[in-house]
Amino acid sequence: MSRCNSYFGNARGCIAQNTSTLRVRSDTICVMFSVRIVPIHRQRKYVSISVLRAHFFATMECCDLRELALSMRDIRDLRLLINKAKRSALGAKAYPIHLRQITYYADPRRDDEQRYRTLFIPKKSGGERMISVPVDGLKSILRALNRVLQYMYKPSAYAMGFVWGRSVVDNARAHLGQNYVYNIDLKDFFTSIDKSRVWKRLTLPPYNLPSSVADVIAGLCTMRLEEGGAVRYVLPQGAPTSPTLTNMICEKLDRQLAGLARRFGLRYTRYADDITFSSMHYVYSPDGEFITSMRKIIEQNRFVINEKKCRLQSRNERQEVTGIVLSNRLNVARKYARELRTLLHIWEKYGYLAVRESCLNHNTEPKFRFRIRDTRVEHSIMGRLQYLKMVKGDTDRVYVRLKQRFDELMADRGTPVMYPKHIGLRYIHTVDVPTFEATFNTKICYDSDGEQKLYFVDNNTKKYITCSRHIDIDKIFASNDDEHRWHGIQISLCESYWTAFYMLHRRLVNPRFIELRDRISAYSSYEEILNSSPEPGSDDEFLFRSYGHSVTIDELGDEVASNDESGVISEFAYLLDADITILK
Repeated sequence: MSRCNSYFGNARGCIAQNTSTLRVRSDTICVMFSVRIVPIHRQRKYVSISVLRAHFFATMECCDLRELALSMRDIRDLRLLINKAKRSALGAKAYPIHLRQITYYADPRRDDEQRYRTLFIPKKSGGERMISVPVDGLKSILRALNRVLQYMYKPSAYAMGFVWGRSVVDNARAHLGQNYVYNIDLKDFFTSIDKSRVWKRLTLPPYNLPSSVADVIAGLCTMRLEEGGAVRYVLPQGAPTSPTLTNMICEKLDRQLAGLARRFGLRYTRYADDITFSSMHYVYSPDGEFITSMRKIIEQNRFVINEKKCRLQSRNERQEVTGIVLSNRLNVARKYARELRTLLHIWEKYGYLAVRESCLNHNTEPKFRFRIRDTRVEHSIMGRLQYLKMVKGDTDRVYVRLKQRFDELMADRGTPVMYPKHIGLRYIHTVDVPTFEATFNTKICYDSDGEQKLYFVDNNTKKYITCSRHIDIDKIFASNDDEHRWHGIQISLCESYWTAFYMLHRRLVNPRFIELRDRISAYSSYEEILNSSPEPGSDDEFLFRSYGHSVTIDELGDEVASNDESGVISEFAYLLDADITILK
């Protein structure tokens, strides 16, 4: 057992840790029920043999692909390897990538609109960050190519960003308990690396790729950028391959800065473009030997320091590394947890629609605003809870309380209704119109002359409402009966192909009543109802409470039969928004 433990102890995938790739000889595999693994933080974990076996075969496949990657000779070998990596990730769903696709996208001189589209997202410090997203065809190639590059690349012990099993938590933990923390940011990190540097790195050890293959990979992974009239071909911020390539190129930088840190007795890590040093003693004088040597190394590696984001933090003030607060233990900023509590409070007191609008309004903290207006509230809050769990742990009292409140809200809300008649349309949240108007303290208005006739005003902003074709909106607003104007009509926050909008529609059919309606429609006579003998308390029992009347459903109207003596059928018709016909 101890021999097998030694082979599986460094397995990446059993436990997230910074260790080398699993290496196992097939003749040492033995039958066992569980294996004790001791990770970096010295906690005992027990992993089943099925998990280890799955990881073993995945590692063997990884080693096989790595050998193929390092033995590539031309672009045809590259295509075969990309397709194999894609099948490894997607299985039978993967469709092959053809050689003409690779050659088409491998030319960065091609018009950028055919290769990339540009997005702008707000920065935490203000301003906007440009994100270059590859088009679908190129993205499919780059995702598979990124797997190939990861098979080839052995991560540096100091690179914490975009490496499997490492995160901002590992980056911050390395500097916990130090008197001084020194943060540096590299300016225009991705776009400072051009195509020639990518090509050169791939042709050098340990990769040693042929120049033709390296040229194709560099062409696929770079984009055209115009600056001051000059044209450069650089790594785009937003491509799947950019983080892996930057880590490969920064290996020399990491090695030199880590050596400098050891020389002065410091700790060193790098998370993408965020470089962090920490120590118990002070060596950070602007004109000192350490700062001078560090700047020289960064300049020699053709990077530029962003002076605005360089800061020295002592133990007497709040120390922060990649957004995580260093105190006696790792923690998030108080504002983060406070904003999360605020969102949950709004949801509890004012409802789902109110918390969604709060996330979209500008009075919320930038990191809590939706970067895409169609983001689902529950997904956003769940992601923030998961981040809180990652930093503080799943037993932390703050996390446990907030997660419990979130679970209760999700349980009360239920499952969103997917209306069968509208493929691709999802009803995220549905309320009656009076409830909607009371929640937002507004009124649904009608403009008969406008292109979009329905709207409401929230925070001095006019927001338009889509109307179902089954509703005669002119007839509704022509009525003077305000009390019954919205009878049988609801408003929903809907989602269709990642686009969110409000829609006015007839009352939705609850799936429970759809099932009940189908059973009711199956009865054709009073005698058949009597012979069915429904159990007490069942949904069918209400048929007997309606004095033996059988019903048929017609989904075209909202009228109720006048001879419904018990009122049960009338209530059922209201819930179904259906026409009820009484048969004797």
